[in-house]
Amino acid sequence: MTEITGTELLRQVAAARVEKIDYARLAKDVGIAPDDLFEFAQDRKNLPADTLCRLTTEMMQGTRFYPDRDLLGPVAQVEAKPLGIRPPRCEAKPQNWKVGEMQGPGPQPLVPQPLKTTKRAGWLGGWV
Repeated sequence: MTEITGTELLRQVAAARVEKIDYARLAKDVGIAPDDLFEFAQDRKNLPADTLCRLTTEMMQGTRFYPDRDLLGPVAQVEAKPLGIRPPRCEAKPQNWKVGEMQGPGPQPLVPQPLKTTKRAGWLGGWV
């Protein structure tokens, strides 16, 4: 995979803008001549670093151009914050369990009780 520099990415975005919208207004907002913006988009001219920074903030809101590394990045570099306080580490302590002493007899198996059926007067079956 080839790595695209920040200038190349700006060139591609500028070329798309030049084809689709009136780029004279964009050039005026950045502070350059419209012909310079058109030639930059066509890869015929290079722009100074401060102009590339203004062009980046105008075309890509929330993005900053780093001229020393020729890369784009976010405007606000937010430091990572923890979402909460981490609970203390829980270590299991060995315990000696004695069966039947304090716990009682424990669960007992269920024995199914037979159904009690009683006869109802006047009915064939019982109550069930």
